[in-house]
Parts: sequence; C-alpha cells; structure tokens
Amino acid sequence: MRNALVTAALVASLGLIADVRQPAAQFGQLQFGQPQSFQPPFGQPQFDPAQPAAPRVLAPTRVQTADKVGKTKTAARKVGKAHRKHHVVRPPPNQRKIAEKNGYKRVSDLVNFPKFFPSLGVLFVKPETLPLGPFLCFDRKDRLVATVYMVPTRDIDDHKPLEASGFAGAALDHVSIYFNPGHPGVDVPHYHIVIWHVTRKQEARVAK
Repeated sequence: MRNALVTAALVASLGLIADVRQPAAQFGQLQFGQPQSFQPPFGQPQFDPAQPAAPRVLAPTRVQTADKVGKTKTAARKVGKAHRKHHVVRPPPNQRKIAEKNGYKRVSDLVNFPKFFPSLGVLFVKPETLPLGPFLCFDRKDRLVATVYMVPTRDIDDHKPLEASGFAGAALDHVSIYFNPGHPGVDVPHYHIVIWHVTRKQEARVAK
C-alpha cells in the first residue's frame, strides 16, 4: 500500500514537470529560435525582425565653438570700429588768397583808403574794374562777408546799362543799397549795392 502511494505521487510530480516544461519550451522557441510572424495593428508598417533596421540619418547641426564665437565677436568689433572712424573736417579754402590769385588787389594799397573800413571790412578790387567793381569785403580772419558794387549816380541818371562780374562760390543772404557822397577810389557820388554773404547778425564781424 505504501509503495502504491509513493508511485502515485511520483507520477503526479512528473506530470506537473511536463506541464511546466511545455510552456517554457514554447517561450524559449519564441525567444531564441525562429521568430514567429507578427501582424502589426492596421495602418502600422510591418516590421520584419530578419531584416536589418535602416540607419537613422540625423540632420546636421551647427555647433558654434568658443573659438568661432570669439572670431565673430572680434569681427563685429572691427565693423563697429570702422563705423566709428572720425571724419576729418577740413577748413574752407582761404577766399582772400583765392581773390588775390585772380587779380584782386587791396584797395588800401591802390589809393589812400583805410585798411579796414567800418561796416565793410577789408576791401579788395581789380583796378581795371573801377569804379563799379565788384569790391570784395573780408573780415579780419579773411572770411568773405560781402560783395559791393559802387554805381555812380550820373550813370543812373543817364540810364546807362552796367555789367559786372560776380564772385563764384559765395552765397546770398540779403542786399543793402545806400548812397555815398564819394571816397578815395570812387570820389564821385555813388550808390553802394552791398550783397551780403552772411546774416544781419554776422555783419558785426566788420562793424568796427
């Protein structure tokens, strides 16, 4: 009787071991043996484990190294410095010297006339253009302030046509016209037609 029970227990144990090994064998076959076909869900691409996976292509990325950053900043600084260059401001040409090169003479060197005449300044004229002029008036710093034409009253009374040259490069601000009884150089009664190249306030340069 005891032997029969032992035999029955051994048979039962062997049956349990066989049931456990069968799923384990199936699991091992799926894991290490030939792979079973796998159907992906509808709409998903089929994956075949037997085929090697396609390599992933990564988009190139721009990596700015510290050296490149430093060069970029240096280039930006150089551009900034180029824009900050100071422009050299050159003084305007000396108009008195230009007038002298063109044949103008100081009136005080030609006749008994003040070197500096209040209200007009230092006068220059071409001797061959007397008495009409033009007379160029400069301040004490050789800046052209006015151009003067001296028109004899007899020429006005006689309705005489007059022509005179101008002085190029001088702007016109305002004009003054007044009578003068005569002075050295133009000793007959005449009118001064003064073409000012400066403002009324800047006329003070030749006031005294």
